[in-house]
Order: sequence, then C-alpha cells, then structure tokens
Amino acid sequence: MSRVGTDGLGRIEWLVAVDCLMHTCFCHNGNSMQQIADRDWQKQEMMVGARGFEPPTPASRTQYSTRLSYAPNLLKFKWLRVSKARAIHHRSPRCQWARQQERLFDTGQWVDRSEAEQTTLKDLLKRYAKEISSTKRGAEVETIRINAMCRTSLAMYAVTAVTGQKLASWRDERLAEVSGSTVTRELQLLGHVFTVAIREWGFGLYSNPVSLIRKPTPNKARDRVLNGTQRQALIAACAQCQNPWITPVVVFALETAARRGEILALTWHDVDLERKVAKASGKTGGRTIPLSPACASMLRSLPRSLEGHVFPVTIETLKQAYARAVARAGIQDFTFHDLRHDALTRLAKLGLNILELRSISGHTTANMLQRYVSIDAGELAVKLAHAS
Repeated sequence: MSRVGTDGLGRIEWLVAVDCLMHTCFCHNGNSMQQIADRDWQKQEMMVGARGFEPPTPASRTQYSTRLSYAPNLLKFKWLRVSKARAIHHRSPRCQWARQQERLFDTGQWVDRSEAEQTTLKDLLKRYAKEISSTKRGAEVETIRINAMCRTSLAMYAVTAVTGQKLASWRDERLAEVSGSTVTRELQLLGHVFTVAIREWGFGLYSNPVSLIRKPTPNKARDRVLNGTQRQALIAACAQCQNPWITPVVVFALETAARRGEILALTWHDVDLERKVAKASGKTGGRTIPLSPACASMLRSLPRSLEGHVFPVTIETLKQAYARAVARAGIQDFTFHDLRHDALTRLAKLGLNILELRSISGHTTANMLQRYVSIDAGELAVKLAHAS
C-alpha cells in the first residue's frame, strides 16, 4: 500500500472511514468533491493517500482532482489515510465539529441536544409547573414563584445557553432585591427543574448548571416572639379584615404552631373535636396535634364550608390580609411563619419536654426545634433564684 510521506512536522497518519470523510466534506457548505479538491490544492490543507495510487505532484493537478473525484467509488467501504497534523490544524471549524460529533457517536457519548437548544428556560419552567409542581402540596406557592421567574431575562435564554456564569449573575442581581434564603429556595427550584429535564425528559445537558455556582449564605435564624399586648393587638387587627377567615387562621396558628400550608390544607375530616386533636399533613409527614380549649372553642364556632376545608382561603389572600393586619397592629417585622416561633416558645414555657414539643411541631431533630424556641435568660435567672 502506498503511503503519504512525512514532512518536517513529523506528521502522524491515521485512518478514517470513507463514509466519515464524505460526511465531513459535504458538511462544508455543501460543496462538491471537485470544489474541495481545488481549494485544498490551493491552500495545501490536506494530502490524501489512497489504496492503489499516490497523491499527485503539483505538476499534475488535473490528474489529482480527477482521481479524488472518483475516490469514493474506488474506495467504498475501505480506508483513507489522512495526514492528522494538517487535517486538524487547517480544517474548517464546521468540519472539526462534524468529526467531533462522529467521534462521540462512535464512543457512545453522543447526546441529542436539539430539544434543549430549541427550548427556552421559560418553556421549561412552564412545563415543570404543569407536570411536576401541580402534584406537590405547595403547588400554588411554587407556581407563583415559577411565574415570577418566567418574567426575568434569564428565562429568555435557551436551555443550553443557561451557563453557570449567567446563573451567577442572576443570583447576584436577586441578592440585591431579596434575602439569601429566598435566592437559595429559587436556586433549589431551578436545580430540580434541570434535574428533571435531564433525567426524565431527555434534555441533552452535560451537567446541571445550578450545581456549578455557589449558594448564598443562609440568613440568621429569626428570633421574633410577641408579648401579650402585641398578641392581642394582632388578633384585634385581624378582626378588622374584610375576609372573616383571617382571624381564625391566625388564632389556630398561635395555638397549634402549625405551618401555613398545613392550616390551609386542613379539612373537617381531619379534626376530632371530641378528642380535641387534628391531623396535619406537612412536608415532614403527617402528625396529630393537640387542640387547646381556646382553639377547640374557636373551631366549634366556625361555619362548615361546602368544600370541606376548615379555612377556605387562598394563600395569596392570607398573605396580603395578614400583612395589612400586622401593619395596623403596629408590629414591625413579624411574618406569618413567626407565629409558629411564638407558639412553640410559649408551649416550651408551659413545661413541655422536647419529645412533646417535637410531636406538636413536627420537627425531625432537636436542632431544628431549637431554632424555633427562644429562651429568655432573664426568665432562667428567676427560675434559678426560686430553685436556690
């Protein structure tokens, strides 16, 4: 077999399939073999040695072009020897990309990225909201968050264009507007969106871009509890709301330390007024919570809704009405979730032990429970004084 001779570069010859070479050549703007031969001759990009003939000399350009044009018929299902040094160094980016895709296909590493390239992050988020978020307990809240993310500039990019650098820029912009905990929750949502797209929807992404960036530093644990006066002022302010369900919801939260989602998901089937207990289903599973006499009395006075929910009110309505009630009560920086903090702190002062508090709160560990119980050092000093 004839071989292409080596030059001063110490060129290494390698074998490629004829069909691969033909595919690569025709990927170059759809030019014919004759046009490629003429251009390669002029630029001296590549020398081809084939079984049965030597590459021609510069004096026989016509003969070289003719032989190259007939090479596919002569060498069908055989091999061509191509100069690796010149082929890699001089070949156009399109041809290099085509050969790279062929190598990935041969090694079983090729991934179809067409759907990811044609789908924007906004479309991906909407699909996630429809197929995944709708099955979650907190579907309403997550859908609101997804709709807000769809309005950002990041959502306009194609899925393959959402890189770690773009996510980092978006993260920094969000940190200037909201807290680090909020940004962390949004990144966790985005991360799960990409995970589902890769694992279940067949999007050809090599990695999850959210895993490539740093997460914001979490906020310090909140330590907000109400005194007796503030508690009564808050309940009175809730009574002024146009929606009559706001006050019962706030009273139930103060008495049971239940989460907002657990309260709104509660049905009359879950409430046993005879035993004074209620079954709450939350993110940590279901549990049975005790009802105080004040809470049980309040539940008995409530009308029964046709839907079966104890508190037939939406999350968004509750959020807006509660925020206005807190403002009317003159209380600063007190969120609805702080009601849970206040309730657990009061229950701890009643002398309930850790196991009893965990059964009420639904916390899986004592460390998490500790974040919700505020211990007043002054009150401990009084106890020590009585003990001595």
